[in-house]
Amino acid sequence: MGLPNGGATVATEDLVRLATGAEAAALDSVWVMDRWLRPRHPVEMPGVPVPVEMPADGYACVFDPIDVLAHIAAITTRVRLGTSAVQAVLQPPVLLARRLATVDQLSRGRVIAGLAAGWMREEFAAAGRSRAGGDRVDAHLAALRAVWGPDPVEVTCETYPVPPSDVGPKPFGRRTIPVLLGYTTAAGIRRAARIADGLHPYRTDADQLAADIALFRSAAAEAGRDPAALPVVLRGDAVLDPAAGRDRPLFRGTVAQWAEDVARVAELGVGHLVLQVDAPVEAALSALHDLRSRSADHDMRVSRGGRGAG
Repeated sequence: MGLPNGGATVATEDLVRLATGAEAAALDSVWVMDRWLRPRHPVEMPGVPVPVEMPADGYACVFDPIDVLAHIAAITTRVRLGTSAVQAVLQPPVLLARRLATVDQLSRGRVIAGLAAGWMREEFAAAGRSRAGGDRVDAHLAALRAVWGPDPVEVTCETYPVPPSDVGPKPFGRRTIPVLLGYTTAAGIRRAARIADGLHPYRTDADQLAADIALFRSAAAEAGRDPAALPVVLRGDAVLDPAAGRDRPLFRGTVAQWAEDVARVAELGVGHLVLQVDAPVEAALSALHDLRSRSADHDMRVSRGGRGAG
């Protein structure tokens, strides 16, 4: 279950009710989005086209995802805590690694780090950074994992250097925190296959999802990795729409139609499903509880997910 930590307004009581309700309903996990700001006007950056449309109104107020998960860790005991997804390269890797590891300690090992390179020019401007390239994402993730590793930590790359240091906390009772990578390009899929612990697609079209997963698997094999050991965690929008037709997007329709979609994406290799349900708290919890019951025969974990894979 992804929590509504972003929107025109954010209600703390909804975050709490959804998180505790997800755990009570035996859902697997809760997820939160990340956005820094909603610009009123586009910011010009050298070599980057000016966007035709400004970002969604829901980016106007976003509670910090890692802070929200720290709060949720205190009021839950079992449900896993995921980010979908943190704009990783906007933050120094030492800072991000320590923040994620802190929540992992507070939750006793329940954090899943969904990360993305980011795409909004105005966020990069606010962070004082240029747009991220693939090399920077590689270096950032390598530095994150180094910080989570044994002391002394030392990172020698020019982009994110860390002198020999003791850096804590470390992840709870394990060597690292699992990292999923979101993407917007084929290069991003190949990068996830090469360096991530799993793929985090955001798709509403089953054919496009199938193509993405096929590329991910082939790229993982080319990189000498076992594709079957790398999970695919799909994030999607779930809309209750009894009038949805045959050509409907994934997870638009009735709960019975959502269950058909669960079976379809499970056959493609999706092992964990994060849904953004556009409904009030009680209706969303009821719909996902119903979906979980209808999907019991599939090897699939269903959770309600927040926007922002990045």
